[in-house]
Amino acid sequence: MLKRFLAAVIVGAGLLLAAPAAANAADYPSGAPCSIDASTVQAGDTATVTCIPGTWASSELITWTGSGLNGASIRMASAVTFQKHANADGSDVLLVTLPSDASGPYTITGVGTTSGHVCTVTVTVIPADTTATAVNDPGSSGLADTGSVVAEWALWLGGGLLVVGVVSVAIAAWMRKVRSS
Repeated sequence: MLKRFLAAVIVGAGLLLAAPAAANAADYPSGAPCSIDASTVQAGDTATVTCIPGTWASSELITWTGSGLNGASIRMASAVTFQKHANADGSDVLLVTLPSDASGPYTITGVGTTSGHVCTVTVTVIPADTTATAVNDPGSSGLADTGSVVAEWALWLGGGLLVVGVVSVAIAAWMRKVRSS
């Protein structure tokens, strides 16, 4: 009996200690994500790619590349592929001018030469003859915005049914008490 108990404790402890090892085996990305100031811009406009401190290694050389339908016309300082050093705190800001005949999704990718960290942002370009409406990320944390999927009327209905149930139980108890006396 004692041997079985000890064996169960040892196996349980081994499972508890093995769980973090499995999580560490996953290839998690290093660094923080970069963001773009507007997810939709008009053709010919400039978008700003911002990487927060800690995204890159200190003063790391970053290779930025733009791609899209007319990707050869993207201008990041001087060319489609552009290299620059990150700031001392690992942050970076890049201005990207999109082609005047652009439309559709464009991807700007930065790759750190030291850390190997990759940051990708996507911007949707609408043709120049269409009015642009910028859609900004409401939360700059990079996390999804969540909310309730339960309709408000369902909450009121559930609360109302609960009140009706409590009242009916109280009336039944009162009726039982009246009948017995």
